[in-house]
Amino acid sequence: MIRVRFAPSPTGFLHIGGVRTVLFNFLYARSQNGKFLLRLEDTDRERSRQEFEDDILSSLAWLGLDSDEPVIRQSSRLSRYQEIAKELVEKGLAYEENSGGRLGIRFKMPKRDAVFHDLVHGEVRFDASLFDDLVILKSDGFPTYHLACVVDDHEMEISHVIRGDDHLSNTPRQILLFEALGWKPPKYAHLPLIFGVDGTPLSKRHGAVATKSYREEGFLPEALLNYLALLGWGPENNQEFFSLPDLAKKFSLKRITKSNARFNREKLEWLNTEHIKKLAETDYLSQITAFHQDLAQKLGAQKWKRLSLLYRSRIKTFQDLLTQAGYCFSELDPYEPSMQDLFVQNKVLKRHLEAWHENAQELADFEDASKVEAFTREAAQGWGIEAKDLIHPLRFALTGKTVSPGLFDLMSVLGKETCIKRVKKFLGG
Repeated sequence: MIRVRFAPSPTGFLHIGGVRTVLFNFLYARSQNGKFLLRLEDTDRERSRQEFEDDILSSLAWLGLDSDEPVIRQSSRLSRYQEIAKELVEKGLAYEENSGGRLGIRFKMPKRDAVFHDLVHGEVRFDASLFDDLVILKSDGFPTYHLACVVDDHEMEISHVIRGDDHLSNTPRQILLFEALGWKPPKYAHLPLIFGVDGTPLSKRHGAVATKSYREEGFLPEALLNYLALLGWGPENNQEFFSLPDLAKKFSLKRITKSNARFNREKLEWLNTEHIKKLAETDYLSQITAFHQDLAQKLGAQKWKRLSLLYRSRIKTFQDLLTQAGYCFSELDPYEPSMQDLFVQNKVLKRHLEAWHENAQELADFEDASKVEAFTREAAQGWGIEAKDLIHPLRFALTGKTVSPGLFDLMSVLGKETCIKRVKKFLGG
């Protein structure tokens, strides 16, 4: 039975690199009909916090990467680690040392090479004679990372440890602990790290690194997973768009690259746009409404639905709707002066816009976009001008933008009163 685990420490918010690690573990388990497990390594009493644990659990739930068995917390297993450490002392493989009047325990590091086969890097060799003896139990009775990790991997029957390259140097120490305890170590696969586009380790200067930030921006979890799967792994063809089940079918440790991956936000945004387009309409409306509850309530169900569908193919994230269509929820900021002057100082165009403003008030309402469009086009034809010569200044007057979705559909969302008022303001009234 293939059994893998994700073992974060609740000492910070779930990092986007951590999500790539948990995803590869999850995909490998699913591709092999195995089990994916979650273990919280919460023995760092100074830095572990409940808010970080809550963030890890809620982020994994949002991503749909659920553990197949109950979550293991190392803080509930202290007596077991202490028992194993004392067993090593009794075997002469570790020794006690006094620290401030209390005893800690160090593992005697064997003076030989530690060799293992990594499923990504091939044979890896470390000279353990260069390592200091390893603290495995601190004087406060808490285990160090290495001891707790080894004991848990053994007792959880972990078959494969899939983790980042930053753990590569930890592996020989852990293998030597496995051997000292007479246990068979798992197989190891160390993943290339995720760097920024400038080739340096991913950090805040490259943008958001906490998973919750992408959730708050309105990225779809399936898009985020799709993108992260392509960082350090690739399918046999050039396919880029995947659902989670598709990834599980195609995933293989053999196709993990050795070189570090580079995080490109533009590529992530493109994939998110594609995933938004692929959603069933009911799913899209349900999700974007849940994300923008206050805005949806402010606009009303029907107008909100119209606006959301108008922008569906244009937004990169759900938050992007507010960026692009903010004019639907608040008054326009002052118009860009040069653009306003371009339209208003053209006396002929201004006269036509003033006539449209006066005549449009005769319409009962703007609910039917086709009626507003017919009225506008007939007016332009009657004045001997092209419809675009009326539509362009109207768009800018109503949205403050030169590009937007269908103008008349937007006018039906804004409503007659708002449209009339904004055109008047645009004309200097």
